[in-house]
Amino acid sequence: MLSQLSKRLMKRHAAKIVVCTAVFALLFTSFLLIGTYASGSHPTEATADEQLIIVHTGDTLWEIAKQFTDGKQDVRYVIYLIKDRNNLQSSEIMPGQKLIIPSI
Repeated sequence: MLSQLSKRLMKRHAAKIVVCTAVFALLFTSFLLIGTYASGSHPTEATADEQLIIVHTGDTLWEIAKQFTDGKQDVRYVIYLIKDRNNLQSSEIMPGQKLIIPSI
């Protein structure tokens, strides 16, 4: 009787261990895929007709884009171009960040 009870308990613990291991493997793999995707999003080097700027404290993407418009383009379109060129997912920029300004 005691051995049957121990066998049942061993089977339950083995099943829990297998499930926990599978969940861990799934989560670990997910984090690896996220890291791989994020590391490949660096823009290429600036070309001769592009400018490289460094973001200063208080700068916004709107103000930077406004500096590089000739008055004919919509500032929102220039922001789109800058975000696209630098692989930015949002308009948030940080001091010290380097941005490539495409030729407009």
